[in-house]
Amino acid sequence: MKKLICTILILSMAFISTVAYADPTPSPSPEQTDAYSGELISYGITGETVVRIQLRLRELGYFNYKPTGSFQNMTVEATKRFQQKQVDSQGQPIMSDGTVGAQSMGLLFSHRVQRADIAAKIPIGKQLSGQATLTGELMEWSAVKDLLVAGSGYTITDYNTGVTFMMVYTGGEGHAEVECRTAEDTAIYLEAFGGEFNYSKRPVIVTIGANSVAASLQGQPHGEDTVAANDMDGHACLYFSSSTSHVASLPDVEHQAQVYKAAGRN
Repeated sequence: MKKLICTILILSMAFISTVAYADPTPSPSPEQTDAYSGELISYGITGETVVRIQLRLRELGYFNYKPTGSFQNMTVEATKRFQQKQVDSQGQPIMSDGTVGAQSMGLLFSHRVQRADIAAKIPIGKQLSGQATLTGELMEWSAVKDLLVAGSGYTITDYNTGVTFMMVYTGGEGHAEVECRTAEDTAIYLEAFGGEFNYSKRPVIVTIGANSVAASLQGQPHGEDTVAANDMDGHACLYFSSSTSHVASLPDVEHQAQVYKAAGRN
């Protein structure tokens, strides 16, 4: 009996000692409190969780932009494309509504996730053959912005091929956001980019009054759509010298290279 009592006392003291000297539970850091906790991630949400989602979507081939930490239109559309390829544990398609809840988050980081299909070919428009028909001047974005009028159309000349089409300036902070004016303009825009919307960037010249300005145009519409009945869902980004991106107002070196090419400075 004495032996049993001694054993219990020793075990009790060992337990108390372990509790007394255990590391205290740390307070959650801002990063930890921002981590996914089961809430629905939808349009307008910002934070580290969104960055993680964007990074994973990009890794899987659904998201082709730099992570911004902001769940906006491009991330919503990438999420839909991801969801359309996934099935649940019973082999049934999951809902593709562009929001990330527990089910989508689990699949996104699971070993059985379905990656985006790899295109059989990557469309790319014709490149320059011979001399360019037109080159533009390098003009700082701050100066260009003062010349542009929201809602007005401007002639875009593709540096590589010389084809022209009209695009409407709809706004923008670090760079211009533009949409094709008509369905006919969109058809020419698509031809310049190889026949379909894609994420390549092309050197162009923008006619603004008496100025021919070197710029770089993106081939993938996204975000807000302002111009109706033009066969283009969203706007395209148009960069000028010193334009910056949506990502922490950093420059885009690919766009900048195309701007210099449009100015004849290869």
